[in-house]
Amino acid sequence: MNRLHHPIKSLLLTLLCGLLCLSLQAQDTNRVRQHLNQLCSPAMHGRGYAYHGDSIAASYLRDQFQKMDVQPYLFDDYYHHYTFNTYAMEGSVEAALNDKSLTPWEDFSLAPYSESAHNTYTLLPVTADIVLDGAKLQAFCDKHYKIMKSCLLYLDMTAVTDKDQAKKLNRFLYSLSLFNGKYPFRGFAIGVEEIPVWSFAPAHQECQYILSYLKNSLVPKRGGKLFLSYTNQFIKDYPTQNVCAVVKGTEYPDSLVIIGGHYDHLGQMGSDVLFPGCHDNASGTATVLEMAHYFKAHPLRYSTVFLLFSGEEAGLMGSSAFVRDSLLDFSKVKLMLNLDLLCGGDEGFTIVNATGDNTKDFFNSLVDKNENTHWVAKVNPRKNAANSDHYPFSAKGMPAVFLYTMGGKVGGYHAPSDLPENASLSAFTNIFNLLIYGLENIK
Repeated sequence: MNRLHHPIKSLLLTLLCGLLCLSLQAQDTNRVRQHLNQLCSPAMHGRGYAYHGDSIAASYLRDQFQKMDVQPYLFDDYYHHYTFNTYAMEGSVEAALNDKSLTPWEDFSLAPYSESAHNTYTLLPVTADIVLDGAKLQAFCDKHYKIMKSCLLYLDMTAVTDKDQAKKLNRFLYSLSLFNGKYPFRGFAIGVEEIPVWSFAPAHQECQYILSYLKNSLVPKRGGKLFLSYTNQFIKDYPTQNVCAVVKGTEYPDSLVIIGGHYDHLGQMGSDVLFPGCHDNASGTATVLEMAHYFKAHPLRYSTVFLLFSGEEAGLMGSSAFVRDSLLDFSKVKLMLNLDLLCGGDEGFTIVNATGDNTKDFFNSLVDKNENTHWVAKVNPRKNAANSDHYPFSAKGMPAVFLYTMGGKVGGYHAPSDLPENASLSAFTNIFNLLIYGLENIK
């Protein structure tokens, strides 16, 4: 009787173990989802610099490490403090075109480095060739000198069909703060079909111009009157922090594996427009926390350092400050794995700086393992680029890679729609398992 039931018992045990594994995996995903909901909540203010959202988020992350009993790294309070210049747009943001109220983000937006405005401006139409030619632009200003100090030049970007010209225009507008005091007009209003993504990167010095974007379908051909009212504070030496924690290695505690990602996002465009930043990068932040949870229970041979950076959206400020301050021995770093844009993943993931002399072994280990397990659709290589927080580490010769997912459901990029409810974690468990394999097999 017992022998006859052994196969049945084995089958039942196998099914039970399978169900238990699925339950544990589901719980991991649930925990990640809970972190996403918290990090993207209105209480975090978009994890930017308006309303000190970055500090609120940092406090949450420190609390999570403490609850896991994951110890602080280098600093007793978990914080690496540093400063940089930035903007904070708080309070109401109002606009009206020819006395008709406009809806923030739906009808218009303001670049996060636009100077404060509480006035009505004349929209003066201008063409791309005038804007890009210094002599023509000066002549245009001279011709309209009587109204220059109260006008915004209106450029309908949808009329610019030449791609090279469009790139030059975007570069010109991106570097608008460099032209402080050079031109008498108050800034630009750009006509667009869709409101473009927000970007904080050029906000390190005070800008004396306004840069606004308007749905071109709302603007008459002859321009009109645009009323703007908002306050945008330029803050020198804004105090912020990276969050640092560690699990000691079992055999070689002086050698380090770093798992990092940026927790900051764009914050708010005034009181009414929130950028929750689920995909970018609450997803990477939550994954770092989940890895801390895993490695607390299953320590590596090497010490595992968890670094969560602020200031990435402002131009890799946090990771650059951490490396600049020489807070670790570069020669002791076995790998720096930077996680950014981790929702979705139905088409696999890409690793930036995958084939460097000091990173190719890690990349190849993931490829080889995935060929046997088929955990993800594809492990894609990409050459190195200064596009996320791995770069300051790789620039100093440390083995550092940046991983982001491909395909699947995400809530958008640098937009208010980047919410947890618009993001999928269907590929999370398999991506997580593959990364754990790679990290546990670093030589």
